[in-house]
Amino acid sequence: MLLPANKPKVKDITPKVFFIWGQSMSGKTYLARQFPSPVIINTDGNAKKVDTPSVEVYDFETFVKVLKEIEEGKHDFKTIIIDLVDDVKTMLQNYVCKKYGVDDEGEVPYGKGYRDVKMTWQKLMVRLNQLPYNVIFISHITEISENNQTIERPSLEQKYYNMCMGRCDMSIKCRKVGQTYLQICDSKRDNYIEADVKDKNVLAILKNIKGVFDTPVKTGQTTLKTIKKEDK
Repeated sequence: MLLPANKPKVKDITPKVFFIWGQSMSGKTYLARQFPSPVIINTDGNAKKVDTPSVEVYDFETFVKVLKEIEEGKHDFKTIIIDLVDDVKTMLQNYVCKKYGVDDEGEVPYGKGYRDVKMTWQKLMVRLNQLPYNVIFISHITEISENNQTIERPSLEQKYYNMCMGRCDMSIKCRKVGQTYLQICDSKRDNYIEADVKDKNVLAILKNIKGVFDTPVKTGQTTLKTIKKEDK
């Protein structure tokens, strides 16, 4: 039978899918590596600089093969770090261009290239969301002008970012000011309390991030937290 019993179930809203973004050298990878038993799917070669288990991927086909191995579960990792998710999107676009023999997805007639990239990205987000592990997307930062103001946002292209965030439980912005590292939750799916986080190791990490268990701070407010200089 596929239907559940007709009785209330014990809910579990423990956050497990995270989007971490910020400047280079702002502590993004360092923060992600604190999660339980991590493995880094790395796209820029910087994972060589840390002792966390990692696999280098340089094309979308390899990324999919690694994901398949993760899905098979023949490992003891508990956290999957995708560093950088921006590069995975670019790899996907290159894969689609190669598939159709073009230099740009827009060259494929009738918008088929764009649709192929979009549908594949959506399916990828679903697969990652369904993993029984913590999943962490890492992205850089970009600045845009809006209403005569400069606004910082993740560098992942907006439509792909929206599809990614639709599967995330929490977004965490990292920033370095002088020798101080700042970590702040700028978006979350639920108003979490500490009792909601069943994994005690994850709870210990989230308790040190401003805005996770309290009201999100206004723009310009920050929390100070010193960490090691190990992030790129």
